[in-house]
Amino acid sequence: MNKYEEIIKVNSGLIYMIMNKYFKGYDKDDLYQVGVIGVIKAYNNYKNDHNTKFSTYAFKYIYGEMYNYINNIKSIKVSNEYISLYKKICTARNMLSQKLMKEPSVNELAMFLEVNPLIIDNVIKAMNKVDSLEKIISNDGKDLSLLDTIRDNRDFYNIDYMLLNDEISKLESPYKELIYLRYFEDKTQSEVADILGMNQVEVSRSERKTLKKIKDVYQNVV
Repeated sequence: MNKYEEIIKVNSGLIYMIMNKYFKGYDKDDLYQVGVIGVIKAYNNYKNDHNTKFSTYAFKYIYGEMYNYINNIKSIKVSNEYISLYKKICTARNMLSQKLMKEPSVNELAMFLEVNPLIIDNVIKAMNKVDSLEKIISNDGKDLSLLDTIRDNRDFYNIDYMLLNDEISKLESPYKELIYLRYFEDKTQSEVADILGMNQVEVSRSERKTLKKIKDVYQNVV
């Protein structure tokens, strides 16, 4: 057994843990092989004098390799299917809005485009989710998205979307609601304060605290 076989064997549990927690629904054999590449890259870059355990150090490499693999698959599917259909939905929405004098429902869009309503609904939700993460908001006079807010200049191996959504889902009330209202529903701090029964100072302080918590998770992982 060579050095790579040994390190892969010892860390196979870590590969499966990352695969099962973050990448459910994808081919496990392919993901495992991609995870092995991550372990090898981590091993080649790891220095014994590091204070970090190898498993902790290897996490970002394994996750990054898997994410890039999935992203490459998704980019083809999204480009050819979701984005194309979403453009048609937007066009249909504009046309029907003028014709019906109101925002068309999912069923009305589905009938117009002759597409299953469930598909229409899934595409809209998927694209809105991405748009929400990239939505520009005002933050102390600067235009930033939620991803911009928690990023720094380090290399995060493109784990943004999945890890971000995972961490937001773990937040307790009212912090989870605050982030969703601010970044997914585009509410102002004053509007959030009214909805959550807080004052604007409390909202501002809680928002900064929550974003710092998410950013700390990023830094600990990567």
